[in-house]
Amino acid sequence: MNNMVSNRSNSSSPYGQTVSNQLSATATATKPLKGIIFDMDGTLIQLNVVNELIQQIYQVADEDKFLVAGEHPLGKYLERDDLEVIIANLSPEGQRKAKNKIQEILQRHVDNMIIQEGGPALVAFLARNGVKRAVLTRNYERNAIIMQQMYAQVMTEATFDLIIGKDTPYDTSFPPEQEIPKADRIRQICNIWGCDTNEVIMMGDSITDDIVEGNRAGCGGTVLLQPIGYQLNRFYGTRIGDSRERTPTMCVESLTDVRHFFAAQMNTDVC
Repeated sequence: MNNMVSNRSNSSSPYGQTVSNQLSATATATKPLKGIIFDMDGTLIQLNVVNELIQQIYQVADEDKFLVAGEHPLGKYLERDDLEVIIANLSPEGQRKAKNKIQEILQRHVDNMIIQEGGPALVAFLARNGVKRAVLTRNYERNAIIMQQMYAQVMTEATFDLIIGKDTPYDTSFPPEQEIPKADRIRQICNIWGCDTNEVIMMGDSITDDIVEGNRAGCGGTVLLQPIGYQLNRFYGTRIGDSRERTPTMCVESLTDVRHFFAAQMNTDVC
């Protein structure tokens, strides 16, 4: 594909092997691709609200005298999904400040939401070729629905088969996992679709969340979106491939590249 889709992994690793139609991390799957699970912020839309939330809530935590673990502010050492844990441990005034920050950021995020270039064309291509599409986001479900409506305005095909946000009720047969990021939501999606996790691909812009989540769930592949080759989510100081879980099957620079890749793999027209 003229390096539009590049493999950044060690070739001795299962993640570095040549991929087939399924973009399989193990390169052994024979089942056809059933679906793609998309992150939203920074993937389907350009603005990544989560990074701003992290920075703002950590700032509130660092200023709150009640939130202390040993000698250090607790907020600096917790992962992204632990923002709720941080807020729960704040003083009443700190909780009020944190919740106000969240509402302010999320509202501004919705007001300025911009569709990722190449997103509608990719989603339409997948719909035409019978590949299911799901959105798995740490944003709120209502904001993901707004994103879906924006996609629907510029598409004639169906947009997404399933949307799961941070406030979407859990399937009781898949109780929440304690380890972060959690892979249970991917298993929940596959259960709804009637397929195994190795028949789907996880795609996102974060190695610490999307790629780790997909690898933990045993997805058939994980795709990291890096516009113009730049890793957007660098908040935790991690690097691509510095652990097995943070090693994507493939890195792409745009969603258009993804569409071209799958068109070639499926031997079908890219339009």
